[in-house]
Amino acid sequence: MSKRKKIAVIGIGDFGKVLVKCLHKEGHEVLAIDEEAERIEEIKDFCSDVAIMNSTDEVAMSNMGFNDFDRVILAVANDFEVLMVTADILRNTLKLDNITARYQTELQKRLLKTAIGITDLFNPEETAAMNMAEQFEHNLMRKTMIISDNFRIAEFQIPRSFIGQTLAEIKMKDTYKLLLVTIKRYKPTEKNNRVSDYKDTEPIGIPDQSIVFRENDVIVVFGTHTDIEEFFENVD
Repeated sequence: MSKRKKIAVIGIGDFGKVLVKCLHKEGHEVLAIDEEAERIEEIKDFCSDVAIMNSTDEVAMSNMGFNDFDRVILAVANDFEVLMVTADILRNTLKLDNITARYQTELQKRLLKTAIGITDLFNPEETAAMNMAEQFEHNLMRKTMIISDNFRIAEFQIPRSFIGQTLAEIKMKDTYKLLLVTIKRYKPTEKNNRVSDYKDTEPIGIPDQSIVFRENDVIVVFGTHTDIEEFFENVD
């Protein structure tokens, strides 16, 4: 696992709850902040610390010690005023540069970036919708993550034509202009070793050129949007 990090999550709505649980599962130290005690009660067992407070309270926010955190995630998006005021406190009052902020509308995105100065922005609904649309369009696709306007990471089931070949034979970079990040392989359950009974995948690390692709492998690649689309159009 990567280095254990201290992460603050501000705004424990439906998305924030899932995020806190995922961060906890990955072994990170999580501080959850929300003004609703009931929300904090639901996720307190997944947190190293919690705070029931209004994130627009500048004095209270100044006392939270955010400078000691690796990342501060602003997960509030459904309340425009709370989002903007909290973002301004974090960025311009506390002078933090380790902020990741959620947005729901293009207006929120534009103001967070240009007016407040936060550049690490995300929209989970947009990402989920894109993932679903691409899975319908490409039956091999499992998930995708947008890195920038030009690049993304894509995770997909091994094409039949790759099975039994090595990375050197496939020539992923030369032929498809894609960088193979890793291969995820299914792990058998304790009861038996049939592929149909495998429950989880785990990455094998950085593959070398001699790695042989197996049936049911899941490939993770990095490339431009165009190159990834062309890849799916040319493999089976």
